[in-house]
This record gives sequence, structure tokens and C-alpha cells, in this order.
Amino acid sequence: MLLGGIFAAALLAPMPLTHNTARADVIATVAHRLPGWSIVRTNSSWEGAWTVVAWCGGQQLGFQLVPGHGLSPGDAWLHPDNEYARTRLASISDDYRFLVWFSDPVRLRSLSCSQELARDHAGRMHPTLD
Repeated sequence: MLLGGIFAAALLAPMPLTHNTARADVIATVAHRLPGWSIVRTNSSWEGAWTVVAWCGGQQLGFQLVPGHGLSPGDAWLHPDNEYARTRLASISDDYRFLVWFSDPVRLRSLSCSQELARDHAGRMHPTLD
């Protein structure tokens, strides 16, 4: 009876939360590359990859951040969710052939929310320029 009570208490007791350093690293990386964007979701997905969703002025940027898989430690592949994400991530990729972020790029590329809002506003003002 006592053993049953101990098991019941163990099942019902809340689990202590620890700091998720991998998630914190992903958020820091994305915030550094997408300054001003609201990172609304970061979920662990397959084989160390992360699903990321960021918002800026009504635009959603969704992609998978996949560290490793043939890259140096700290580098990550980017897998966009749609064509909008593909074009925006291509503009800040560290390689012209692939969508990738290096941990130590030659030139850090970023896309600030204010840049994206200005581009979006200019596209509405002059639809033929986009």
C-alpha cells in the first residue's frame, strides 16, 4: 500500500524544469540573424533540427534550422517552409549556393524586421519593383 502511494505521488508530482541550452542557442542565433523579429515558436524536431517561426509586421517566416549534417560544429542548414521564407533566407545565407548559416561567417548577414517592413512597404507603393 505504501509503495502504491509512493508511485502515485511520483506520477502526480510536477517535474522540475531545467534550462534548455539548445533551445536558448537556437533563439540567440535566430535573434542575431533576424533582429527585431518576434520568435514565436522554436520546437525540437528531427535529428537535432529545430522548427522556427518568426513574425514581423504580419509576415511569417517559418523554417527548419538543421545543425551539423556534414557541416562544421555550430553551422546549420536552413530548410524554408515556403517560397517567401526561401527568398528571405536566401538573402541572408552565408553561401550563395546553399541556404546555410555559418557560426563564424566572413560577413554576417541579417534581415532586420525594419528592413523587411520597408521592403514590404516599397513593394506596395511600386508593385512592379517586386
